[in-house]
Amino acid sequence: MIINVLLICTALSFCFYLSGIVSALFHVQSRKRLPRAELPPLSLLKPVKGLEENLEDCLRSFFEQSYPGDLEIVFASAQRNDPAMQVARTLAAEYPHVRTRFVRTNENWGLNPKVSNLQGALMSASHELVLQTDANVLATPTYARDIVSQFLDEDANLLSSLVTGIGEHSIGAAIENLQLTSYIAPACCAALKIGGVACVIGKSMLFKKSELRELGGLELVKDSLCEDYLLGQHFVESGKKVVLSAIPIRNLNVEMPVERSLKRHARWLKMRAVIHPGSFMGDLAANPIAFAASAFIAADYDASLGYGVLFLAALKTLIDGLMVGVIRGMPMRGKHMLCVPLKDMLMLAVWVYAIFSRSVEWRGIRFRMGPGSQLLPDEGNLPVRMLRRLLSPEI
Repeated sequence: MIINVLLICTALSFCFYLSGIVSALFHVQSRKRLPRAELPPLSLLKPVKGLEENLEDCLRSFFEQSYPGDLEIVFASAQRNDPAMQVARTLAAEYPHVRTRFVRTNENWGLNPKVSNLQGALMSASHELVLQTDANVLATPTYARDIVSQFLDEDANLLSSLVTGIGEHSIGAAIENLQLTSYIAPACCAALKIGGVACVIGKSMLFKKSELRELGGLELVKDSLCEDYLLGQHFVESGKKVVLSAIPIRNLNVEMPVERSLKRHARWLKMRAVIHPGSFMGDLAANPIAFAASAFIAADYDASLGYGVLFLAALKTLIDGLMVGVIRGMPMRGKHMLCVPLKDMLMLAVWVYAIFSRSVEWRGIRFRMGPGSQLLPDEGNLPVRMLRRLLSPEI
């Protein structure tokens, strides 16, 4: 009986997975648009902390933007001697024609270190239109021009981009880039095309300072971990238009260890579990290899089912390879595509772990997530918290 249930789940899961792939193929078609010749002044906000992988290449890509309008870059860090700021200062000296600012932020402004950094950058921005991007993303030379053109064409109030991973050399980086490109991006497209929900991804957010200020500013999310999703919700609830651009922002992952990739997705899964349980269940539902492998194990490693699992793994690897090429515009090497089944089984383990854990490490600080991804002091693991509550029921 259990085997039949798992096989049915495998078939439904594969259909659910395909819905994301088809949604992504349709959404990517919207990339083709004519950029404007003139654009409003733009402030690029770059909150940084520490030496991210290939940080110099990522930051340089923003100094080399072909933007037909006034452009400034605002770097922000809470650390006095942050090595990332030294990298940024060195680059600024190479590009004297790009107006650049360096801001020391208040790390105690909010519990979310990234939001505290972003607040300092936002307060120092000269222009009404701002684009916040993470330090570890690599932009094409026309990225700012293209998304600002789309922002204006669609009369948007908040615009974020699909995220794709590039640059993989290690197995961990391949797993990370596969998950970003062949799962996270299609899942966001499915949420938009099927559910009518435009996901906001904090890797890149474009908005107007005055509109954010009208909503309540970054104070709304300064103590939450999932600040990007929550900001999007505030915009939607106020009747403003949120757009998910098909123009990708590229997260550069070259030598990422497997452990770091799993920790990142564990954090994201925990956020989805407390923010939107339906999307958390969707992570499991879109993993047909996990269901097929479970059926194979339940059938006591039946050979016929084993061949079926191998066929499904090969088919999904082929489709994921197609998706990677379409979304990021460049294929992935075959040896890295072979990581697809491994990645899916690891994500199953991470998903199970995320059911039970609410502790996260973010920017070097440990927190525990409460409802709505509210950040709380980390009081230790579950047994320790339970013991404390038994001994101190009033807490």
